[in-house]
Amino acid sequence: MSLTSWNKKNFGLNITFVVLVVIVVMQLFSIFYVAHTESHDSTLIERIKPLGQVYIEEDSNSVGNEEKVTVNDKARSGKEIVSSSCSGCHSAGILGAPKIGNKDDWESLSQRGISELLKTAISGKGAMPPKGTCATCSDEELKSAIEYMMK
Repeated sequence: MSLTSWNKKNFGLNITFVVLVVIVVMQLFSIFYVAHTESHDSTLIERIKPLGQVYIEEDSNSVGNEEKVTVNDKARSGKEIVSSSCSGCHSAGILGAPKIGNKDDWESLSQRGISELLKTAISGKGAMPPKGTCATCSDEELKSAIEYMMK
């Protein structure tokens, strides 16, 4: 019997063996995959849970164990606001921002009135975002900052 005829005779046996090996490998893979997925799901749920909750004071569905946030009632001066939030652009006149204390830059703007300047500062203009870079400023604080820069 030649080697070629022996290979032809055992071809069915070889195919059966290969199919059985593939089935065993697939079963082992599915066992390990399911075990890994179950442990992964528990850590996934832990990792994507919310970090906190939003509480609105008027919300009647609140849990009641939230801490109250105190807001600083003392208004900051115009100088403090300008030095912490406005001077980045207004000290050098970046992108056309009127310079602090430069009467020529503020002259045409002051003709519109402080209330119009305040509206513009609150809503933003050009490259300046709403409230400049002082999102926590009250309207009165913004007004005092504008008045300080106009001096």
